[in-house]
Amino acid sequence: MIKRVNFRYCVVSYIKDNNPNLLIMKNLLLATVVLCVFSLVSCSKDDPIGTGNATLKITAGLANSSTSGRQMTSKSTSSRMNQNLEFTSGYVWVSEIVFYGTLGSGNFVNRNVQRFSKIDFETGIAAPSLDDVTIPAGTYTDVYLGVELRDEDSQPSVIMEGTYTHSDSTVIPIRFEFNSGEVFEAETSQHVVVNENETALSKIVFDPQVWFSVVSTNALDNASLTDGVIIISGTKNEAIFDLVADRLDVSTESVFQ
Repeated sequence: MIKRVNFRYCVVSYIKDNNPNLLIMKNLLLATVVLCVFSLVSCSKDDPIGTGNATLKITAGLANSSTSGRQMTSKSTSSRMNQNLEFTSGYVWVSEIVFYGTLGSGNFVNRNVQRFSKIDFETGIAAPSLDDVTIPAGTYTDVYLGVELRDEDSQPSVIMEGTYTHSDSTVIPIRFEFNSGEVFEAETSQHVVVNENETALSKIVFDPQVWFSVVSTNALDNASLTDGVIIISGTKNEAIFDLVADRLDVSTESVFQ
């Protein structure tokens, strides 16, 4: 966790004189220094960073899902190559989320949430919930979320399910599985206004079509099937998995509502 620390110093001039009156003055000044060090009242004071508090709720969704609630950006639409591929459901399982923000006043805000939470892509519901992050109210000129994925055991931290339309028009179920403690950032280009005593919603939006844009149609057409499903994981269709896994931090954004 990053903490911002401000230091202020109490300064005293050293008096080199044997005059008793000056020695008394020196002792008084030194006593003042001691009080500054131990009280931290007159020598250190935290700057106010907001006019009050608000609550941040964190959720997640897929960019090509009707429930994601996201307007596509030029950054993402320009990279969405394979229109025969669609992911509609799944989850992301996080272990830690860090909120970083800069208020219009220039003050930096950092909040850390360490909690194993599984967020459903279709509903956006997190279990357990991530709706209790307290942040200062105000206008944020720069905001992003640092997200760490769960990797405590063999259970995938990301699962995405959907369909792939083969070149012969056959519709095949597809499933992507990722299991790693990947850390990535979800940024926003918005200026975020958070009002006092209100709840702001931050949705982490994943765009799997951007991730899969480096995978050719030929590779997907020839992917091996497991019980009729294209499974892409660290042990199945590994060549495709390696291409996609390298792009998990590409085009992941945070949208505030």
